[in-house]
Amino acid sequence: MSQDPPVRRTLLRRPGARRPFAAASKAALAPLELDSSALFQGAREVHIRHKDMTYRLSITRLEKLLLTK
Repeated sequence: MSQDPPVRRTLLRRPGARRPFAAASKAALAPLELDSSALFQGAREVHIRHKDMTYRLSITRLEKLLLTK
């Protein structure tokens, strides 16, 4: 019986992912999708806090979304 050399296994990861694909759940791979009407609830602007920064997401006159610091 011949002895095979050890196999080196490399885990594949998505850019920025902390877990390998095999361990990631399907829910973690799919982005969260929200309808803008649910997010804005009738307002034209919402504030989003991320870490120590507050961002402003607003609807423009042309009905586009604008994200600013």
